[in-house]
Amino acid sequence: MRESTITILLAGCLMGGTVEVSAANLTGVYCGRDGSDTMILDDQGSRVSFEISSWQAGGHYCGTPRLMATRLNGRYEVTDRDCTLSLSSDQESITLLANPSGSCSDQYCGQRAALKKFSLPLSSRQPLPGPFEEISMMETPLCR
Repeated sequence: MRESTITILLAGCLMGGTVEVSAANLTGVYCGRDGSDTMILDDQGSRVSFEISSWQAGGHYCGTPRLMATRLNGRYEVTDRDCTLSLSSDQESITLLANPSGSCSDQYCGQRAALKKFSLPLSSRQPLPGPFEEISMMETPLCR
């Protein structure tokens, strides 16, 4: 397999197969829930850098710092203290799973917000508005 091609397992094996995706196809800004959920992602082949932001009911918030996940068994994974985040994609969406969700919510969310599964449609992808390292999710309106 060429370095520019990665195999990504479908989250939860819902479709029972794998999808070949060009590494460059994952880089971008992903939006969901009318702009309330945002992910920026820089795909580097064997690793991805990403950050998420999720405004939930009542103005409660979950968000990660910039994290670097490494490709492992067809998905990308990063462990930060007591929280493991796994990132995968299928033909419809890009999905972040938090395990254990309680520890991840404690680490990345305010009160009354939760981080379990964060799924955004691939069709929402937009180009990054600048170099990944220079994007501020709090200062740049990416999905609204």
